[in-house]
Amino acid sequence: MTAFLPMLLFTLPAAAVLGALHFFLIYRNRSKGSEALLPRQLMLLLLTLVIIITAIALSPVTESTRNQILGLMGIVISGVIAFSSTTFVVNFMAAVMLRVTQPFKVGDFIRVGDYFGKVAQRGIFDTEIQTESRELIAIPNVTFINEPVAVARRSGIIISTTLSLGYDLSHAEVEPLMIKAAESAGLKAPFVHVMQLGDFSVSYKVSGLLEDVERILTVRSDLNRQLLDTIHDAGLEIVSPNIVRHITHSADALILPEKIALAKKVNTKEAEAIVFDKARANEELESVKARLTEKLADKNSLEKKEAQRVAAELQALQEKQKQLDEES
Repeated sequence: MTAFLPMLLFTLPAAAVLGALHFFLIYRNRSKGSEALLPRQLMLLLLTLVIIITAIALSPVTESTRNQILGLMGIVISGVIAFSSTTFVVNFMAAVMLRVTQPFKVGDFIRVGDYFGKVAQRGIFDTEIQTESRELIAIPNVTFINEPVAVARRSGIIISTTLSLGYDLSHAEVEPLMIKAAESAGLKAPFVHVMQLGDFSVSYKVSGLLEDVERILTVRSDLNRQLLDTIHDAGLEIVSPNIVRHITHSADALILPEKIALAKKVNTKEAEAIVFDKARANEELESVKARLTEKLADKNSLEKKEAQRVAAELQALQEKQKQLDEES
């Protein structure tokens, strides 16, 4: 038992210190995200390896056994690094490239591959986005290098929707109604395109500029709702011309909802506040950090200028004193 005493006297306090560091550096700051915690995790990993190697060196075993244990550890660590190095290095270098090019930042709406959402967090190895269903998806950084990334501009994006109407309706009658619906939904400079002349219907596409990108989900829904209300209020029918009418309807009967059912605004809650909660919180945090850094830089600049002004005044006073001393 005495032979194990040096190893125990080192290992037990070292383990206690390691546990305390994990509590204060990792556990208490787990809300900061993986990017902020990564340097601390790497430091604790290296410290753990140092403790293990030191404990092995202090263990009461023969030198040959100790060398075999250390050699086995080296083989295991080398194997782990060899198998994971490709993915590790590629994603890390992709993260560095994304930091340099800055194609997007926390809070931006992006589309990559089949995924669309708001950037919630940027990590060293992956980027987390929050989707329209409030899911958090971690996408490897290399994906943003290998595939095109669509980023919604913060100055505004184009919102559009399509609608098919029969050939019995003139586009000169339909287009003003669609533009009116887009304006009612809050879109700027709306316009209408005739997209397709089908066998049974004409496809129209109405688009407009949404300046407040944060309301993208709500405005998409509002645009469809306003289209329904505007077209129906004008007495126009939104049905496919090849619809099979029920026997109780004549060929001249229009299929329109009752006026009482035309609620202008049923959904009064904006989905974005619920769907993109984490992304919005992290975006606000990044904004606060940026403003704080800017204010600190301004403060340091002002302090430097003030120090230079005081130094210039002091030098001027010293020169004036020297001049007066010479005259006297």
